[in-house]
Amino acid sequence: ESKGVYKAGKKDGLWLMYSENGQLSSTQYFKDGEWNGPYFLYYENGQLWFTATYKDGESDGPAVTYYESGQLESKGVFKAGELDGPFASYYENGQLKNKGTHKDGKEDGPWVYYHNNGQLRWKGTYKDGWEDGPWVRYYDNGQLKFKGAYKDGMKNGPWARYKEDGTADID
Repeated sequence: ESKGVYKAGKKDGLWLMYSENGQLSSTQYFKDGEWNGPYFLYYENGQLWFTATYKDGESDGPAVTYYESGQLESKGVFKAGELDGPFASYYENGQLKNKGTHKDGKEDGPWVYYHNNGQLRWKGTYKDGWEDGPWVRYYDNGQLKFKGAYKDGMKNGPWARYKEDGTADID
């Protein structure tokens, strides 16, 4: 079920959407039939799931997602419908999962990824959505697993692989 107002045959202003059990499932604002303004989605238990701001039908500004428990899942910034700016996501235990920057919807610049125990998992740089430059990967015990470099998303140059005990892993 949904409740809202039409203006000249198009959704306009505040619209409330409800699930079959009567629970509020979303709060949306429209202008001339397009999303425009704050947007909220809710889990069936009423907990906030997603919040963003829309402009002329596209996400524009900060956006945040939450786990059903209420724990923060991710936060980023949109510009004209694409991720553009700082981004971070989290495990349900609150531990940082990854963080970096998007530009025009693609990963760009330094990124780090973590295991759910907080240990560094990956570290490297993206350029226009492709891995580019030195990258390292670690086991969840903190021991180095791989190291090497990428160029335009392809492995480039020497790569080294290590066992979990830190010794070289040679095929």
